[in-house]
Amino acid sequence: MEPEYLPLAQAIGELRNELMAAVDNATTEDLQFAVEFIELEMQVVATNTLKGEAGGTLFGVLTLKGGADHANAATHKVKLVLRPESPSAPGQDVLVADTTPVRPR
Repeated sequence: MEPEYLPLAQAIGELRNELMAAVDNATTEDLQFAVEFIELEMQVVATNTLKGEAGGTLFGVLTLKGGADHANAATHKVKLVLRPESPSAPGQDVLVADTTPVRPR
């Protein structure tokens, strides 16, 4: 099974959407949190696969095939530290809140 590919731009876009939802929820909350930095960590796997295949047909009835695969993979960790900023309020903290309907006691 091939792992799902998530482009970096899409991952950051999803993070942005979640953060904006949290900002929207914060407007009606008594307790808000200022977001100073966001750390996004992803793993990137680069794979190089070599394939070799040989085959032939004997007497037009029997097909023989043989092959070999060789793969190399390298995993890299990418860590981005992002500072959220709103163009409509430059220099101001971005505030978020939890949407839990009941406050923990």
